Amino acid sequence: MTTTMPRSLGVAARYGQRHPRLVDVLVAVSWVLMTTPTLLLTASTPTFGWVAGVAFGSVVILVAVCLVLFRRRRPLFAFWVTFVITLPLAVVSPDLLNLAAAYCVFAIAVYDSVRRAWLAAAASASVTVLVSVTYLFVDPPLSMPGVGTSRIGDVIAYAVTGLLVLLVALLWGQNSGNRRRYIAGLLEHARHLERERDQQAQLAALAERSRIARDVHDIVSHSLSVIVRLADGASAVFDREPQRAKEAIGQLGGVARSSLTEMRRVIGVLESTPNSAAPQAGTGFDDLPRLIEVYRGIGLPVELQLSGDAPPQPGVQVAVFRVVQEALTNALRHASAPTTVSVLVETDDDVGVTVQNDGAPPTIQPDGHVGRGLVGMHERAALYGGSLAAGPDGEGRWTVRLILPGAGR
Repeated sequence: MTTTMPRSLGVAARYGQRHPRLVDVLVAVSWVLMTTPTLLLTASTPTFGWVAGVAFGSVVILVAVCLVLFRRRRPLFAFWVTFVITLPLAVVSPDLLNLAAAYCVFAIAVYDSVRRAWLAAAASASVTVLVSVTYLFVDPPLSMPGVGTSRIGDVIAYAVTGLLVLLVALLWGQNSGNRRRYIAGLLEHARHLERERDQQAQLAALAERSRIARDVHDIVSHSLSVIVRLADGASAVFDREPQRAKEAIGQLGGVARSSLTEMRRVIGVLESTPNSAAPQAGTGFDDLPRLIEVYRGIGLPVELQLSGDAPPQPGVQVAVFRVVQEALTNALRHASAPTTVSVLVETDDDVGVTVQNDGAPPTIQPDGHVGRGLVGMHERAALYGGSLAAGPDGEGRWTVRLILPGAGR
C-alpha cells in the first residue's frame, strides 16, 4: 500500500505555525471587529440604551479572552464558556452566537476530535434554529423590515447565514485537524520505525556477540583440550619413546597454529563484523576427516562415516563441524575409557549428525565449558530450524544427535 504524503503548507499557514500567539491575537481582534457594528447598533436603539451597550461590549471582550486563552489547549472548555456567555446575545442577533461558536468549533476539530466538533456545531445550530423560529412569533429586539413574508425572509436569511458559518468552520477545521493528526501519525510511525531499527541493531549485535562467544569457546576449549592431551602424552613417553613424543609435539604445534589462525579470524570479526554464515577456513564439511585424525592422534578411538554430499550452505557445514568437534571434545574430557567413538554424518534431504561413545559416566556434572558448549550446539541447531539432543541412551553410551531439516538440499 502506498502512503500519500500531505501537500506542503502555504506561506501564511507556515507563518501561523511559527507564531501561534500572533494568530490568537488576530482571532480575538477579528471577533471584536465583527461584533462592534452590532454593538453600536444595539446601543443606539431605545430598547437597550447605552448601559446595555456597555454591558454587551464587556461580554464581547470576555468572550474574546476565552477564545484566545483556551481555544488551543482546552477547545471544548472554550466552546462551552463562549456558548453560555454568548447565548443571551442570540436575542440581539443569532449571528453573534454562531460567529463565536464557529471559532470554537474550528478549534475543537483541529485540536480535539472531529466527532466532538460535530456535536458542538449541532448544539449551536439547534439554538440558532430555535431562536430563528422564535423570531417568527415574537417582535425582534432589533428593527427588522416588515412583517409577514418579508419578516420570514429575514429570519430564514439569519438562520441560513448562521448555519453556513458553522458548516464552513466545521469543514475547514475538520480538514486542518485531519491533516494535523495525519502528520502526527506519520511522525509517530517514523519514531516507531527508528525504535524498531535500534532494537533490531541491538538484537543483531547480541546475536553477533553470541556467535563470537561460541567461536571463542570452540577455539579455546577444544584446541586447548587437545593441546593439553598431546603435551601430557609427549611428556609421558619422552624418555621411553622419544620418536612418539616428537610426533605428539609436532601435532601439538599444528593444532596450536590452527587455533591461532582461527583466533585471528575471530579478532577480524570484531573489527569488520562479516556475515556469520560466511565460509570459515578449516571448519567446513571437507575438514571433518582432518578433525577426526587429530582426535585419533591423541588416543580417542574415533570412526567417521559420511553419507551424502556436502550441504550447500556454508553455515550448515560450520554447524556440523562445530557440533562434531564439541561432541568429541566432551568425549575426550568426560568419557570413561571409551573403546569406540562413532561419528555418523548424513546429508540427504535433512542433515543428521550422530556422535556416540561407549564410555558414558554414570553421572554427569558439567563444568562451565561443557555447559557453554551444549548451549552453543543448541544455538547452532536453532539457527537452521533444527534440534539437538545430548545424553545417555541407557546402554552405557553417550549420544549427541543433531537434525537440521531440509538443510541438505
